[in-house]
Amino acid sequence: MSLCACGSALAAENCCQPVLADVKNAATAEALMRARYSAYVARDIDFIMNTTHPDGRADSDMAAMRAWSEQAVWQGLEVLATEAGQAGDSKGKVEFKALYTMNGVPFIHHEVADFVRDQEQWFFRDSDIRFSGPAEKPKPVVNALKIGRNDPCHCGSGKKFKKCCGA
Repeated sequence: MSLCACGSALAAENCCQPVLADVKNAATAEALMRARYSAYVARDIDFIMNTTHPDGRADSDMAAMRAWSEQAVWQGLEVLATEAGQAGDSKGKVEFKALYTMNGVPFIHHEVADFVRDQEQWFFRDSDIRFSGPAEKPKPVVNALKIGRNDPCHCGSGKKFKKCCGA
């Protein structure tokens, strides 16, 4: 038994896998959002496109989504809040953070996603991206080498810095 990538603590076959395999529809907006995260982890961009509302598919950049999915090392998903989006609703919102690393640098993607239900199926409609970038501010590069104007030049010329590299 492997746990689902979405972080629900359920086995994949009892969580997102049936939705990803198109065996059943996501019951709630949150369930679809979790399945979409799992699709990014599995690099299943076709699922991402198929669960995007038809009105928004033309605006989707599949190449960019595929590159992001393939380059990221997915670390986890945090669902922060949900609004509506239950089985009897026609609309819902899910606020979440997707955590991942790229080239060893930790990143956060914080988004509030809008979902709509059409004929018993939930679709991603639009989103408000709150933040997407490095988890920490890059630290400034500090040059430990401090040379005064009248110090010998660090290049080894024997001249004073102000008459050589500092000119």
